[in-house]
Amino acid sequence: GWLDAYAAPTVTPGGGSASAVAAGLGCALLAMTARIGTRNAEPDAADRLGRLADAADRLRAALVEQERTDAGVYERMVATVRAARATAGDPGATRAAEAARADATEVPLATAELAANGLDLAAELADVALVRMASDQLVAAHLLRAGLEGGLSTVAFNLRRMAEGPFRDDLAARAAGLDGARRAAAALLDRLAEMVERP
Repeated sequence: GWLDAYAAPTVTPGGGSASAVAAGLGCALLAMTARIGTRNAEPDAADRLGRLADAADRLRAALVEQERTDAGVYERMVATVRAARATAGDPGATRAAEAARADATEVPLATAELAANGLDLAAELADVALVRMASDQLVAAHLLRAGLEGGLSTVAFNLRRMAEGPFRDDLAARAAGLDGARRAAAALLDRLAEMVERP
């Protein structure tokens, strides 16, 4: 199956791609929940749920693309870093390696940002109180949080290996800007867990 690629002894696909997959699955569950919720909803609520489902679909498509993109940029980074080591002192090779490392950091950061957007959708869907599908929503939120935290973990790892400079500072600032999303995710999980426990 497609998971065999993740188990293979190769550098890609790895954690960055897996983070995108997790968040994409979370978005798929949100879309499913919203669409099922439209069946017995009043017209206004059905319209809202339909918009949520469509938004989740768009995020899912973007995250599927992130899975492929992450693998590609990581492979390029590995190749350029190896080339730079083999040609120590070549400024062109060093610049190419730094650019590739920056790309390999920006992509998982974008994945984390998309996952945060998905968590916003999950919170809005939770407001509708579709209690009968609370467990699906909780699983979706866990998956989206995994995408957020996984993407940020990859970013943190790569930032420590990047040269100081404005682009690195910008990436670090964007990552720090997701602290609020991390706190909101924890609160959402507690909220949905309580919904799951309702009689």
